[in-house]
Amino acid sequence: MTDSLLIFNERSGSCDPAVLAEVERLFAEAGRPISRTLALGDGMLPAAHRARAAGIGLVIVLSGDGSLSTIADVLAGWDGTLLVLPGGTMNLLSRALHGERGVAEIIAAYLGGEGTTLRTPVIRSGELTAYTGMIVGPTAAWADVREDLRNLDVASLASNVPRAISATLNEPGVMLDEGDTDYPAIFVEPSLAGLRAHGVLAGSAADLFRHGWAWLSGDFREGPSEALGVAPALRFRTKGGSLDLLVDGEKEQARSPLELTADRSAVRFYAAQGDAGWR
Repeated sequence: MTDSLLIFNERSGSCDPAVLAEVERLFAEAGRPISRTLALGDGMLPAAHRARAAGIGLVIVLSGDGSLSTIADVLAGWDGTLLVLPGGTMNLLSRALHGERGVAEIIAAYLGGEGTTLRTPVIRSGELTAYTGMIVGPTAAWADVREDLRNLDVASLASNVPRAISATLNEPGVMLDEGDTDYPAIFVEPSLAGLRAHGVLAGSAADLFRHGWAWLSGDFREGPSEALGVAPALRFRTKGGSLDLLVDGEKEQARSPLELTADRSAVRFYAAQGDAGWR
């Protein structure tokens, strides 16, 4: 396989024509011009068998975490390499793979033979796969606020901010199956050791402000929380009938109780910093 495909999301936070042109220029100057490009929404994503039949050995993705998850799921079982570039709001997967490197630095590392390819730690629950993390619980309502800000939707902000605050403080929380502490949400991230769980804290106005600010400033992991340990599998329950989820930033819902298990990705990623992002 020698061909390459560049997939980009025009709605993502860091994707613009200048960045796309820079990506294509860097590969062309290295004697490895990109064979084809695809804007998300303009055509069907290539499933593993289609990518293999087309001779595609490298898929370059410039997008946010949610779109990256979709692309990786579609390519499951493909034997090429997925090269992730930071093109979204939080870029958690890019940071896990490459540290704080920017687009040009990541491409230079890849073309220079640095780093490695690996099947990354992931979280699985039925048909759901999270590559960067999963938030379980009503605090997931803050995702609507973040989306409103990204779209500069002032009218929606006026209704979604109070709703997110109310959900955080008033809706049934979530707890680990073997525990008795109720949290507004629990954040779970994949690691080489298993699933790492963090209970979100929002017991005061200060906690709520810090948590909301972490969401709005681009990294929900910076909000107030406490470590709940590491395990190969975790089970969650709530007094409500269902659990709100954010899977790599995308909203989902599941019945309670919910079981998550640690696994490895079904596609290989290029990692400029090796496996350091999951230790």
